Amino acid sequence: MLIPLIKELQEALQHSASHIQIQESLHLLFNESTFGCQKEYPVAVVHEKTRLTETSSLAFFTQNDLIDTEGFTPGAYDDTQIEQIVAHAPEYIQRVNFIVAKNKTIPQPTFFNKFKHDYWKKIQSVDGLEALIDVTVFHKEATDCEVEASLRAIIRKRKEVHQLKKLTFVWIAETEGQSPSIETVLQHYFQEDHTVIKNAEKNYYIGWSSPLQSINMRYFVCPPE
Repeated sequence: MLIPLIKELQEALQHSASHIQIQESLHLLFNESTFGCQKEYPVAVVHEKTRLTETSSLAFFTQNDLIDTEGFTPGAYDDTQIEQIVAHAPEYIQRVNFIVAKNKTIPQPTFFNKFKHDYWKKIQSVDGLEALIDVTVFHKEATDCEVEASLRAIIRKRKEVHQLKKLTFVWIAETEGQSPSIETVLQHYFQEDHTVIKNAEKNYYIGWSSPLQSINMRYFVCPPE
């Protein structure tokens, strides 16, 4: 079923200039959409000082008051703090390519740890959010196994942030020309909930699951040996 968000994505990618990067095409789409959207939205941040194994990263968190007296990171950050973490310690923050909100107001994320010594503080609530979008660009010779490995790594990482399981998950794969391998993987993981958009020399493959939780990871296109 083509949900409203997918209809908008399909329309935008059909009419976008093929020389424009897909991230920019989506940015232009959401400028005109009733949905709100934020690129590189944070969904998890390192939880405690003992996890900061690089001296430079520990120094960054300490000098910027991102470690309290008990050795834990904050539960909330402003945009500047997020940008600083991305710039100085990107391995200690997780972000999705795009987060989609139900309206133009993008909720500011807050983070919490379920257990005392969790590696990550994860997003506490997805209230007001609609979907997450991840984008992958493949070369047209990519094999079934390469495509599947890339998609499974994304799904697995997103499912580890438990609140994200409630949202619609959208995966967009871009390639020059047709890719039977991407179509095979889309069919396997998204069944009828996928579509292909042809735009000049580029093809865009969209698969979606409402919600992310529904994606079955038990079966493989390329079973591990």
